[in-house]
Amino acid sequence: MTQIDIPSGRFRGHEQQQVWSLAPDPELTEVGPGAPCGEYLRRFWMPVALTQQVTDLPLRLRIMGEDLVLFREKGGKLGLTHLFCRHRNMSLEFGIVEHGGIRCSYHGWKYGLDGEVLETPCEPPSSQVKTKACLGAYPVVEFKGIAFAYMGPPETMPPFPVFDTFDESESEMIPWLIHSPCNWLQVMENAWDPFHTVYLHTKAARVQFTEAFAEMPRIEFFERKLGEFYTNTRRVGDMIWLRIHDKFLPSFTQNGAHFPTGHEQRYFGRCGLTRWVVPVDDTNTVVIAWRHFREGDDPLGLTDRDEVGLGKVDFYGQSAERPYEQRQRDPGDYDAWVSQGPRNIHARENLCFTDRGVAKVRNKLRQAIRNVAQGGGVEQASVVYGGVIPTYGGDTILRIPPIPGADDDQTLRMVAHKVAEIYAAADELRGAEREQRIVADLKAFEASFA
Repeated sequence: MTQIDIPSGRFRGHEQQQVWSLAPDPELTEVGPGAPCGEYLRRFWMPVALTQQVTDLPLRLRIMGEDLVLFREKGGKLGLTHLFCRHRNMSLEFGIVEHGGIRCSYHGWKYGLDGEVLETPCEPPSSQVKTKACLGAYPVVEFKGIAFAYMGPPETMPPFPVFDTFDESESEMIPWLIHSPCNWLQVMENAWDPFHTVYLHTKAARVQFTEAFAEMPRIEFFERKLGEFYTNTRRVGDMIWLRIHDKFLPSFTQNGAHFPTGHEQRYFGRCGLTRWVVPVDDTNTVVIAWRHFREGDDPLGLTDRDEVGLGKVDFYGQSAERPYEQRQRDPGDYDAWVSQGPRNIHARENLCFTDRGVAKVRNKLRQAIRNVAQGGGVEQASVVYGGVIPTYGGDTILRIPPIPGADDDQTLRMVAHKVAEIYAAADELRGAEREQRIVADLKAFEASFA
């Protein structure tokens, strides 16, 4: 008689079937008009498109659940309005771009950049419809190839935030945009999870980053006057290498150079990526960013300016451009956040020690969202820092050999805290003076170990 071996063990699929009935967290994931999270996000200047996308024709967009049209009027200014004409709802993606605004192709209604009805040519001269109707519109700022919009109440519009990495003479900034078919939070909080780099990017399949990334880092989180940063500290021979990541709510991040090796000294190296995560709607997201190119930042030569731009980026695994089987064998960040589903269901998770950054940002977002919902305001970096906003993102690599008899993990922690102290002490300075102070203090600290 044929014998069939039945697998033994604790199989708990039936017991755990209830996880499929759990629902997403609406407070953190719903971004449309009127949703608490959506109203919070609308209090910030957010990028909405690359300016290279805007030709002589209108560009249809969807941002935070709103259908919009972005256009460049004949005088050169950008306009961002609701998609549908206020007359008979024809889409303005088919509109006629003119000096000072956009005209609907159906009956000729013309709108100014602020949505005011300027002309209604098919109406009689006595018509008062121009004084009664208007088109929803948002202010737009164009800066270094990216169009930014403010979609919140006019009375709460903050100054446009200018971070110190926006105007570096030695940095070539290439704008890019990548789409992900999932909720914005899944993409954003990936940057608050430094531990995934060790496995996903170095051990899961082939090494995507340099071998130094395979070593478990020492992670320290630090609060600032506004915003946060964390240090990702490793030992590479006689060097201690700190990668420092900037974090400002709701979704601004900066990280270090691309593909560094950690073998050469570096003092206050600046960021390789400045990015925002922007909701398209509840189940789609765009990352809009600048890739920074500087001399010496990419020692392995793995980058190419031609590989950056609309729909592509030279940071491995950030999009769906690779064949599916290759992504299965060698998954990247895109596969990690998109495979969680259109909206990750937090009730299915089991957060632990390595998720403390994720837990932290969720809690901070929840508090900020509730504050706005209760009528409170939003702290803005452009106000708190009173002008150009100092940032830390980048790499510092110090020659500090292992200390005989000392616990090297504690040495890494001590160095991380000292470097953070040096950076923070120069916050009141700006430009070259700030950089010179930080570099001098880092060198003096390093010399104390000689």
